[in-house]
Amino acid sequence: MSYAPHPQQQVIYQQVVRPPSNGMAVTALILGLVAIVTGVWSPIPFVGLVAAFFAFVPALLAVIFGIVGLRKANAVGVGRGNSVAGIVTGALTLGIIGLTTVAWIVAAAASSASYSGA
Repeated sequence: MSYAPHPQQQVIYQQVVRPPSNGMAVTALILGLVAIVTGVWSPIPFVGLVAAFFAFVPALLAVIFGIVGLRKANAVGVGRGNSVAGIVTGALTLGIIGLTTVAWIVAAAASSASYSGA
């Protein structure tokens, strides 16, 4: 009985190609969510001062990273939705903080004006 030799098996190594990613867009989304969750507390007296203080930086960074991520999304093709969500939530938080600050300044000015005439 003769056995035929087994043919050599050829091993093929295939390199795994990762899909493109957009870390700036994901960062913008996360910072925007942190900012909006923290910034929504800013209209509340006393607690809002601390909330506005801690929400301002993530909101500003969310807008900046969102713009950079949006530019990268146009080149790479991934992350446009995350970038837009980061920009929107960051800008919304900055708007809430800004309007709250203006309202407190107006309220303080009206309060001091009513007491100075008394």
